[in-house]
Order: sequence, then structure tokens, then C-alpha cells
Amino acid sequence: MSITCYLLSPRGFCSGVTRAANMAEQVLRLYKTVYSIEDVIHNKVFVDSLCSQGFVKVESIDDIPDGSAIMFSAHGVSPRMLNIAEDKGLTIIDGTCPIVKSIQQGFVKAIESGSKAIIIGNRSHAEIIALLGYARDSEVYVVYNEMDIDMLPSFDNLEVTYFTQTTLDCDYAKKIIDKLKEKIPHIKSTSQDNICTATKMRQDAVKKMAGDVDLVIIVGSSYSSNAKRLCEVAESAGAKKVIRIDSKNELNDSDFNGITSLAISSAASTPESIVQDLVAFIESKYDLDIKDFADTKNDN
Repeated sequence: MSITCYLLSPRGFCSGVTRAANMAEQVLRLYKTVYSIEDVIHNKVFVDSLCSQGFVKVESIDDIPDGSAIMFSAHGVSPRMLNIAEDKGLTIIDGTCPIVKSIQQGFVKAIESGSKAIIIGNRSHAEIIALLGYARDSEVYVVYNEMDIDMLPSFDNLEVTYFTQTTLDCDYAKKIIDKLKEKIPHIKSTSQDNICTATKMRQDAVKKMAGDVDLVIIVGSSYSSNAKRLCEVAESAGAKKVIRIDSKNELNDSDFNGITSLAISSAASTPESIVQDLVAFIESKYDLDIKDFADTKNDN
């Protein structure tokens, strides 16, 4: 059976994940045993590899022996957690993505200037949890849907600034932002909606190709917000069938029944080596015509 396979670009680690992944590998060589509370990046295959080499994931910072090394994830860390780590004499490796760090700094600046803050995102996501840690005693609102917005106060005569989780579906985020602006016309943003370019470019490429193929495969872990958003974007763009997998080991022969074309993309936390292993695996079973596709019309 012949299948046309479109490899969507960009793929592989974004710059922030590359930085955190490289840091993790370097500190392992230096300290041999490194503790973490949150996965340093949201990819099961990569994190399992780290754990096999000496990374130890714990439920609480209290479970880490004093004087050990701790690495915080690319999604950020709260000041309170940093203070606890310092009090325990831990060697701190901060893997926070520079874009996330910039958002945290803008968040603190807005609050210190007296602005009320609204965060658009999933309140259980590590990035939002860390950002809320910078709220201090200020009242901060987290919204994820229109119902959340309906419950907000009007903020008459008050300065209000909004921030967004970096890995949101761009179209969905715009919808929520527009709704916010309807309710609070004077609301402002510190930057262009905070969604990182790497996230937007991946979503745009998937959006352009999803409706033209029989199958879209998203390579990424189930707890990766980035991977979930890519699946949602593909479905919204008219994809006939969407599969999310951690690796080639999760594929079944039945997944390719009636398939003559497919597109492959990956989350920003997925190593490119996993995608290449997947392509080689499919190529070993089918006559694969591989084509590269990038959203060349993306102006960002």
C-alpha cells in the first residue's frame, strides 16, 4: 500500500524546551542524582529516559534530602517554592522557559503598578500554578471559558491586564480575549497575547494540512497541553482522523486501514528522534512517499 506522508514543520523541541532538556542532561552528568517535583518537560519518553539515568521525581519538596540538587521545569516555579528550596540548602537548577519568565516579570510589574490581573488558561497547568505564585496578596482571576468571564466583576475605573498561557489554541485564545474585551473594554495586555511563536507556527501548519489528508498523527504525551491543542486544531480544521501517540509503539495496523495520505506533527516537547523513529517504522510497513510541509504563509 502506498501512502503520502507530509512531515509538518516546525517539529521537535522549541527553544525553551531545548534549553531545559540540555540543562537536565548536563546536571545529571554533574550531580548524578537530581530531584524534580514536576516533569522538566511534558514528554513521557524523555522524562523516563532521565529517570533511568538518575532523575528522581517526588511528590513534595519535603521528600528531597537537604543539600541535594533540584531542577524546576520549563513551565516555571513560584517564589515560594524557590524560597523553600533555598532554606533546605538545595542546589537549584531553574529550567523556566525564557518566554514564561518574561510573562512572569510582566505579571509582577502589572501587579506592582496596581493593575488587576486576569490569566487566560487552565488553572491546573504547571505554568499557571507557577504564575499564580507571583500574585503575592493581589486578587488574580483565572478564566478558561466564556462562563468564567461572565462571572468576572466589571472592574469599572480599575486598571486591568490580561495574560495567557503560552500553549493555548490560538483561535480559542482569540475568542476568549475578544469576549474579555467585550466585558472589559479598557483591559490591556503587556504583549501580543503571550502565546509563544513556536506554538502558533505548529498550530498553523496543522491547520493548513489537516483537512487534506486521511490521517493526522500528533506525536506527544497525553499530559502535554501543546499536544492536546494540536489534536484539537486538527479536528477543528476538518481532519478525518486524528491520533495522538507517545511513540511508534502505540500504533496499530488498523490505524492505517484505508489511509492513502497522512500528516505528522509533534508537540514542542517531543524529541525529533521519536518522530524519525515513527517515520522509519511506518516506512518499514508501507510504500511511503515522504514530503516536507511548512506553513510558508505564516508571517510570524
